[in-house]
Amino acid sequence: MFWFLTVCLFFLATLFVLLPMWRHGQNNAEVEAQRRNELREEENLALYRERVDELDTERAVGNLDQAQYDALLVETQQSLLSDMGPGETEQSESLPKEKKKQKDKSGRSLLSSSSSLIPIVMIVLIPVLAYGLYNQWGYIGDVELMGLFERTASNADDPQEAQALIIALGGVVQADEENNWAWYFLGRNFTVIGMYDEAEIAYERASNLMEDTGDRAVILGQYAQIKYINAGGEITPEVNAIIEQARAIMPNELSVIQLLALDAEQREDYSAAIANWRLLIQANPNSQQANELRANITEAQRLLSGTTPDIDSGPAIDVQVTLGEGLQIPSETRVFIAARNAASEGLPPVAAIDLTVGDLPITIRLDNSSSPLPQFNFSSAESVFISALVSFSGAANPQSGDYRVVSESFSHNDQHVVIELSISERLP
Repeated sequence: MFWFLTVCLFFLATLFVLLPMWRHGQNNAEVEAQRRNELREEENLALYRERVDELDTERAVGNLDQAQYDALLVETQQSLLSDMGPGETEQSESLPKEKKKQKDKSGRSLLSSSSSLIPIVMIVLIPVLAYGLYNQWGYIGDVELMGLFERTASNADDPQEAQALIIALGGVVQADEENNWAWYFLGRNFTVIGMYDEAEIAYERASNLMEDTGDRAVILGQYAQIKYINAGGEITPEVNAIIEQARAIMPNELSVIQLLALDAEQREDYSAAIANWRLLIQANPNSQQANELRANITEAQRLLSGTTPDIDSGPAIDVQVTLGEGLQIPSETRVFIAARNAASEGLPPVAAIDLTVGDLPITIRLDNSSSPLPQFNFSSAESVFISALVSFSGAANPQSGDYRVVSESFSHNDQHVVIELSISERLP
């Protein structure tokens, strides 16, 4: 398709050059024929004036009387009319013939004219040079690679398609071992056909090549899931280290939350499972998966009743978040709201929620169920502060150009608290 479109565009561009040249040749022929007729008329008029001057001279010297003069003058005028009349008729009849002849000769004149040969030569050379230079320095490889990525993204359960993509992407990473996205999509295709060891290697390579952005957090989340499967369904120190890397960039990365929820459910730690299920529901509250997760929560709470305290017990903070007046920020820009332990720097947030600018203004509740890690929940911190970050990079870490607001530190005393935050200050 790419090459077909370029050929069509080249043909269209050629018409912009050839059509004006062809019309220019036709116009030149018409102008030339008209000029010849004008020159002939001027010559006839000049001859007529000379003849009239001669007759005036002859009459003045007495060689002609008035009657002879009048007769010769009429004869001269008739001669002029006879010369001019057929010429006009000839002009009117010859113009279509000239046009027809010009059409037959326009091609030959176009090729024979040195000034016309230059654009024709350029028309021939430009596509040759363009295709040659594009093949040398262009991005046709990226265009073809994007097609492989799109096929991988749309392939969820077709092993044959996955095998074909593995072969194609394998060739890409052999040619360029630093292509992070090729490694990532290679890992996804290995996962489809159940080659989890190979998928782990591909995800690890892709995550190491990625910068600390939201994309890297997504890859780390899927890397943690494969590592978890290969570890026999256990969160080992290696798996936990990958999870911490992902959550340092994006606290509520969905793959990580799914993994933590699954592990907690299998360990029958229903409190932790409920907390993670609620985070998954917040990501897409109207989806079919959200309805299934609500059913899971109901069942888990039934199992927990009478044996453990209510997961919603403890401190609760309602955070009213608004966007500063006059700020124009794309609605899809990520917003991270977090509560952190004021007495301990560097620890994960005791509560975190991921939104978008389009959700603002909003009032959200932060409590123990909002804690990314059960061991670092609200009840574990005596004093906290709340922050709201508008992140243009999609990462939870503040960067230059982002908008951020931070509250004063306060003690919640296991009570209900209301905090108002207006995001208006931009980070230098």
